[in-house]
Amino acid sequence: MKLVAVRPLFAILLFTSLLPAADPQLVGLLMPDVKVVAGVNVEQAKNSPLGQYLLSNMSNGNHGLANLTAMTGFDPTRDLSEVLMGTLGQPGQKGLVLARGNFDTTQIFAAARLGGHTIETYKGVDILTGTDDSLTHALAFLDGSIAIAGDVDSVKAAIDRRSNASTIDATLAAKMNQLSNSLDAWSVSIVPLAALSKEKLPDTRLNGMLNSDVLKSITQTSGGVKLGAMIQFSAEAVARTDKDATALADVVRFLGNMVQANAPAASAAAITSLVQSLAIKADGSTVTLALAIPEQQVESMLRAAKQSAGNHKL
Repeated sequence: MKLVAVRPLFAILLFTSLLPAADPQLVGLLMPDVKVVAGVNVEQAKNSPLGQYLLSNMSNGNHGLANLTAMTGFDPTRDLSEVLMGTLGQPGQKGLVLARGNFDTTQIFAAARLGGHTIETYKGVDILTGTDDSLTHALAFLDGSIAIAGDVDSVKAAIDRRSNASTIDATLAAKMNQLSNSLDAWSVSIVPLAALSKEKLPDTRLNGMLNSDVLKSITQTSGGVKLGAMIQFSAEAVARTDKDATALADVVRFLGNMVQANAPAASAAAITSLVQSLAIKADGSTVTLALAIPEQQVESMLRAAKQSAGNHKL
């Protein structure tokens, strides 16, 4: 019988969305040719008003989380402090999720063995593997405080780098340092959207958007959120030229007006307020966006969404 409680652990470490500034040890485990990186200051986010709200809702009646903790001793609401994710920035390509926290590896691997999962040893490190949708995922731990998740080859390569940290692109590293020092959750990409437009994505609407000349002019993107009484969202896009940046800012304004004009009557006032508070600025070849929302308003939106989802199940 498979131990289904192990699966949430993979999911959390593979797809979770930092202590101030990205942890140098985690950064050193990233692949040297990484192009897209995202991080979450879990410890700080948990202590914010929105974090406390989400934690209370996550804990109440969440049997999957309770089973995960009972089987593995791992409680993400308690034991996780930092998450860093990196990919090469191409659709379908592999990546890594790195997490710092407290991991009871003895209990985790014991639960995995009971569930029939495969465990192998690579350079003195035990690796737990499992297959999902024909892709084999791997999970390994360094000293019980760092978890490494991803495909098998990427995890093994990260283990190789534990004693020889990688050096990533200088522009990417500088932006990561800036964002991780000021935001609770952030991401940065140095992949030009023109490169992504050459890839065929499953969603035809996304293919159409990526092939827009304005969007294809974007060479870098970054952004994130700062939690507090006012939740502050920020984003930045660097275009090829000043003219491209001006055109991009105009497109964003146009899309905002479209959203406002087509908003459902029930949420029109809230959406209008958000669109009107969105600050858009083109400065040289850089476009910046900023939006601040009262934390209580976000909670109200989440409650409404949860209620709507519950009504659809009836």
